[in-house]
Amino acid sequence: MYVTHALTASISVLTLAFLLAASAARAQGPYSADDVKAGGVLFGGLCVTCHGFNGTGGAGPPLTRPKLLNAPDDAALRVVISDGIPDRGMPRVRRTTPDELRQLMAYVRSLGATTQAPVKGNPTKGAQIYASSGCATCHIVRGQGGVLGPELTDIGYLRGAAYLRQAIVDPGAVLPSGTLPIPSRGYREFLPVRVIKADGSVVRGVRLNEDVFTLQVRDQSGRMHSFRKSETKAIQKEDGISLMPPFGDRLKNEDLDDLVAYLASLGGAR
Repeated sequence: MYVTHALTASISVLTLAFLLAASAARAQGPYSADDVKAGGVLFGGLCVTCHGFNGTGGAGPPLTRPKLLNAPDDAALRVVISDGIPDRGMPRVRRTTPDELRQLMAYVRSLGATTQAPVKGNPTKGAQIYASSGCATCHIVRGQGGVLGPELTDIGYLRGAAYLRQAIVDPGAVLPSGTLPIPSRGYREFLPVRVIKADGSVVRGVRLNEDVFTLQVRDQSGRMHSFRKSETKAIQKEDGISLMPPFGDRLKNEDLDDLVAYLASLGGAR
């Protein structure tokens, strides 16, 4: 009798554990084919501008990875979609129904099961082109380089190859539009400005910070300047303009491929 009761209790515990595990599995996935299909439609309308067609990356990171840095599980993915990542420039997705949220998650997770196409070009040769083209004058990679432009240490993880190519060929084309605030700094980063001082001299560089009364600028030599707005003649914000020159006419196609491959390799697999 004791053995029978013990065996029954053990079976009950195992059954309960199985049911809980099955419930958790349903909550996390796998998702149905219909969910993935519907999520793809939603993704095309809400996410493709930043994350690229089929999630291959653009102004936002590629999603064709088995594990996403900011969404390692479904609970985190749900938060990312619902609330965005303010300090990384990702906005929250517009209000979605629970079904739509599940469908978006299903599609994003399906992208992680796809094979990411290799980037055309030779990253080793691209590193040499990066050095010979003077990119380190303005950009930092692993602590080395200038500070006038964005740091590139993890750029391959944060941006897609097509976006990187466009940023090299025509840097102004990939700038954020408008001078509206962004969450990470309060203003659009790396906005070029021309400050005409009271004595008529001009300082041109990128805006580091700005409030109602003051403006801080880093000039093209890396020197920092702080201005009281009331003591300047004019402050001209050059929206839609990049301080980085276009390299489309400076590089052969194969060199451009190699440079993109090098930049795409920065950040590595995570």
